[in-house]
Amino acid sequence: MSHREGSSGAPLERIAYLAIEKLRARQIGGFQLDPAVPLPIELPPTGPLRPEHISWQAIISAMLKLLAYRPQDPTADYYRRFILAAQPDIKEEFTRAGILKAERGELELALEIFRSMAGLFPDCGQTRNNLALVYEQQAARLEAGGQEQRAGELRELAFAAYKAALAAEPGLAACHLNFAHFYLRGGNPGKAREHLAMFLKHNTDPERVEQARALSGRLEGYEQVERTCAQAFDAIQLGREAEGLRLLEPVTREHPELWNAWFLTGWGRRRLGDYRQAREAFETCLRLNPANPDALNELAICLLELGEAPKARGRLEEARRLDPDNPKILSNLGVATLRAGDRAEARRLFQAVLRLAPGDPIARGFLEKEN
Repeated sequence: MSHREGSSGAPLERIAYLAIEKLRARQIGGFQLDPAVPLPIELPPTGPLRPEHISWQAIISAMLKLLAYRPQDPTADYYRRFILAAQPDIKEEFTRAGILKAERGELELALEIFRSMAGLFPDCGQTRNNLALVYEQQAARLEAGGQEQRAGELRELAFAAYKAALAAEPGLAACHLNFAHFYLRGGNPGKAREHLAMFLKHNTDPERVEQARALSGRLEGYEQVERTCAQAFDAIQLGREAEGLRLLEPVTREHPELWNAWFLTGWGRRRLGDYRQAREAFETCLRLNPANPDALNELAICLLELGEAPKARGRLEEARRLDPDNPKILSNLGVATLRAGDRAEARRLFQAVLRLAPGDPIARGFLEKEN
């Protein structure tokens, strides 16, 4: 029996693989071991791996860690069958442990437990729902500690886990309720309503009804806010920017999580030529809703007006990746590129704009001068 070390880099930096020569056929439960498949094991924190460190439980622990962080590994299905043959009750046992760790505030351990369960049971919606909840808890903790960027990354992981849970089990009522809360905390009451409706359609748990009622009450409060935002949009669009901003001021003060209210505030400020305050509003909008090409485009316009063409160009490249055929984004990118002195690339961009929007005055004006 020999071993080879796994790749360096946390969290799998201490995983090694046992190569077992001349292993006699044996079974764990009804599972036939394959001598050709190396078995993982986690190396001790200090010193070499010794025979007394090697046990089936240690091997299963290493398999679970690999399933947590490499669920698509070619040997993942072999590990799943191995673990379930050795510990058929592992799902219930580990789920209880993960919930207990989360309740005690041991969130890193809870995350690893639920990640391993998601890797072990890829088609279990409830496991991914549990994982999403712990991601949200960890994100809230990090945000309270000033680590906003990392908190945002964890919320994206929570979002992906909720989506995966519902892809696996579309009628999972508990997940719809949690996802509704997630969307409301993220300032998207429309999506929150959709998932609340799905919860009410599928729920059979009377204990969750009170939670749904509380969420419904919060959503009713948002209806007036949405009406106010709609009125502000109409006012700004009709050239009454000051009126729109007056309507938006109490919304952003009382509901700072609403990205669309910040977007409208930025839009109104930008139209008034108040580019610095508009920039701040769009940056707030993007912290709340990063994948927003319209906000990136508007922020870039402000940056151009403030003489920060390189930053504007970077924001517009982000926007183009999200919405590659938007002529407004391409046109503004052409302007930013031109200000950076790259006339050939600006020409290419303006030609692309005219293919999408033949009447674009900026692109047409530039190309007519060039000709």
